[in-house]
Amino acid sequence: LKRKGIDVGVFVVDERRAYFKSCTREEALAAKKPRKGCTMYVLPDPDSKKSFRLMKAVKDEGMPTFKNPFVHGNLFLILTIEFPDTLTVENQKKIRSLLPPPLNVPKLKEDDSSVEIHTVTDIDPVASYNANKVNMQGGGEAYDDEEEEGGGGARGAGPQCQQQ
Repeated sequence: LKRKGIDVGVFVVDERRAYFKSCTREEALAAKKPRKGCTMYVLPDPDSKKSFRLMKAVKDEGMPTFKNPFVHGNLFLILTIEFPDTLTVENQKKIRSLLPPPLNVPKLKEDDSSVEIHTVTDIDPVASYNANKVNMQGGGEAYDDEEEEGGGGARGAGPQCQQQ
């Protein structure tokens, strides 16, 4: 049903058939009325755990999209780091004293002309995928130019040798 655009939130089964209702979990639970011989199944809300699936990502710096190489997706970073909410300057100094010196010392500064600065943000991968579906259905416009201009090679009808 989801493929047909019908978003089912609950379904009720009795002895003869199943009834599908399009509603949220809260609406279904608020409107429920017990009936003998019927069982109601409430589907979980897909957005209920949305906050747990946020990932760090660099927007528009991922792989090129299918059939449209000029539009890039998001670059998701899988990090297993527990960040504190805040760190005082005193705590920062204590942590630095416990850690060994950095292995790699940066050779470039932020204001160097060859450095690109990108901001990492929290992005929901499911929402990112859904937003990028439009780009995935492109007609391959980036590749159509070759065919329109005559192409050449084995695919095109370029100059031919005349046999004698």
